[in-house]
Amino acid sequence: MLKPAGCVLFIIVMVGFLAICFKPAAQPVEGYEAPHDSEYYAGRPEELKAELEDNLFPLLDGVIGCELEGTQLKIVFEEDCFAEAAGSIVYYYDRELFIFEKR
Repeated sequence: MLKPAGCVLFIIVMVGFLAICFKPAAQPVEGYEAPHDSEYYAGRPEELKAELEDNLFPLLDGVIGCELEGTQLKIVFEEDCFAEAAGSIVYYYDRELFIFEKR
């Protein structure tokens, strides 16, 4: 049913689809290096908040705010920047340390 041109188009579309599906959501931020790992910050949410506000948030787009909620940080993003910014944070720190919200 598919002619040679249709087969080539199908393969190109399939490769593009797979590239998008398997692209990692977590991307490193250029110019940022985490000073400590997630284990260090697990018991020090205030230090993590200060680290993110001082060093990482200025490098990210769409961060509206950050506040402590118990032992987790609640970070609010603009809706259009949510996936990229949250993915960048999760690249450096465990997801369990955060509550992500979009507005």
